[in-house]
Amino acid sequence: MKIARDEMSFLINSFLLAFIFLALVTFAQVHGEYKSVTKGVIVEITPPWDTIDSGVAECVVDAVKYAEEINAVLIYKVNSYGGYLDSAFTIGDAIYYSRVPAIAYVENKALSAGTLIIIPADVIVLQKGSIIGAMKPVIVNPVTGEVTFVNESKILEPILGKVKVYSENKNRNISLLTEFIYDAKVVDSDTAVSSGVADFVVNDYSQLYELTKGMVIEKRGVVYAIDLNPANVEVFTCSIRSRVLSILSNSYLANALLSIGVLAAIFALASGKIAVLPIALALVLLGLISTGINPNMLSFFFILLGAILLAVELFILPGFGFVGISGIILITLGFALLPAYIPAGISPREDYIMALRAFIFGTAITLGSFFGLVVLKVVQVRKKKPVSYTPEGKEGFAIEDIKPGVIGFVKIEGEYWRAVSNSYIKAGERIVVLKLREDGVLVVDKK
Repeated sequence: MKIARDEMSFLINSFLLAFIFLALVTFAQVHGEYKSVTKGVIVEITPPWDTIDSGVAECVVDAVKYAEEINAVLIYKVNSYGGYLDSAFTIGDAIYYSRVPAIAYVENKALSAGTLIIIPADVIVLQKGSIIGAMKPVIVNPVTGEVTFVNESKILEPILGKVKVYSENKNRNISLLTEFIYDAKVVDSDTAVSSGVADFVVNDYSQLYELTKGMVIEKRGVVYAIDLNPANVEVFTCSIRSRVLSILSNSYLANALLSIGVLAAIFALASGKIAVLPIALALVLLGLISTGINPNMLSFFFILLGAILLAVELFILPGFGFVGISGIILITLGFALLPAYIPAGISPREDYIMALRAFIFGTAITLGSFFGLVVLKVVQVRKKKPVSYTPEGKEGFAIEDIKPGVIGFVKIEGEYWRAVSNSYIKAGERIVVLKLREDGVLVVDKK
């Protein structure tokens, strides 16, 4: 009997310990780690950078990383007609998987891809009178500008699937979001909040801080208590690379670059001016960025090709001309497209890359300015009309006696000339040049 009681006591104690352990695990899972957040990072998707493209996507991803590094709330302002679907997915995934709270603020509109990127936010705040929706994808002809709606389920269903994932645990109105995707429906701020797609409506951005003060957001097992201080909220500055990518993502510019590049290549091959080919190739590749070509590979290629052209110009070709200038341009483009974040362990540190980029930009600008000035001066000299020197009208004196019709020597402005005259001129007498004969003999007369 005693042994049975001991076994029973052991079982009861074990059960209690297991129960306490499970309770603690459950409590940790429910409540998680607690953090107070007083800092914020703002990234703006607003004009003139309002098209959601690869450059804007990279900027937002960088902003998310920075907010995670300093433990700050990410606030992203949106005032956009939309953009590219893959870039919207990149932004949406970065927000959804971020380890810090994200607040989306719609200033005036967030249409199409603009709506897609605000759905994964923990809090969606709309400015009074703003509109969202119209998520049905379209195909735009870059030449004619014609817009064609996409009705294929294999494109619409993945978008709806992403929207459902982004809306997890946020109680978004999936029915209305589905209408956004399939019917291109648009709603105003009040309707969006009352329908359960967005969370709050404010009159202006300044009300955001009071609205979120004391708000509690659970994200990735961590409970964040929001207490934003406007003085601790900073605007995130996008990298040069992301802005260059945004510019190159414009379909009209891409078509122009491709056309110019192809025509330049044809001209170079037809005329035999091979030095033009590297720039023509660079224009074609830059035009292809909008099609999804990897800008990291382009960055490496431009730096390598630019270095080769500079080496050819400095060590093989005489002087400094088009080949060397092309090398400087390509190296500058290469470093402009260099990734801002480099994986650790296989490349130099980020601060080293940024310092090197600044050095390259400074060197490129200095060399480009210098050689640009040299080329300008050369062009100016070549445009000048040739000036031939003639001593006509100049005065001098006879070195020796000059008899009529007989050639003698005179001195004009320190130079000795052969001269002839129709009158007798004694040595030392002042003379004036009447003209210069084709045989180089001066016709002179007494002064």
